[in-house]
Amino acid sequence: MRPWHLLGGVTLMNLFGAGVAWALADDLVTPAAQGAIGWSALWGGAVLTVCQAALCLLRPGRLAHVLLLRAGIALSLVWFFVCAILPLWWMDEVDQPVQWFVLLSLAAAGGAGAVVGACRFQASWLGSGRAALARHYDRERGLLDWDALIRQLARRAGAGAPSLDRTRAAVIAAAIVFMLVAPGYVFGAAAAAVIVWGGLIAAGLGWSTALIGSTLAQAAALWRLERHDGVRLAPYPEEMPRERARQGQRRR
Repeated sequence: MRPWHLLGGVTLMNLFGAGVAWALADDLVTPAAQGAIGWSALWGGAVLTVCQAALCLLRPGRLAHVLLLRAGIALSLVWFFVCAILPLWWMDEVDQPVQWFVLLSLAAAGGAGAVVGACRFQASWLGSGRAALARHYDRERGLLDWDALIRQLARRAGAGAPSLDRTRAAVIAAAIVFMLVAPGYVFGAAAAAVIVWGGLIAAGLGWSTALIGSTLAQAAALWRLERHDGVRLAPYPEEMPRERARQGQRRR
């Protein structure tokens, strides 16, 4: 799909996020505050769309630019989850300490997700990247089937991942229950509901930023490969059949 077609899709998603913020505010805040939320979400979505449009101007024939565009598109997911919690800061019933607690939790979840996504890709790349390159990298033509390479890395990582035993599952379940119950004792039952709301949004936000962190780590690895081999890599054309790269195409 061409970048400008993708931009149309993410623009609709950005507008949808703004609509979600406005709709959620209907029963939570005053009409004046609802209008402020709607306009804030629209302006934020417009700024994000302009930034994504700027990424669409990058050369689509270069693989690194394709990865940057994917990271920019994933920002629409982040924006959706931000819009889903946006009315919280216009609710008079919510105390400021609770708002700050939710805000810091969201920031921590987003940052942790980005770091985890980048570290997971880096570990997979260091462990299996050379073998994957031998199969999908055509240095002579400056082509790299990056999507197939990522799928191969994911299969190898999945095969070597440890299983979740009963002890770990019990610890994770206990931690989730604690996170849902403890705020009620610290801030009160009403505030606990808000914190649980923020916790659900934080989970989605962390997942979205993990996608962005992984994609940016992929772009960094690709830039290092280009600098090492002295080439500018392009993605495989859709009409070109995927064929195994010949031995010796990559300089060792």
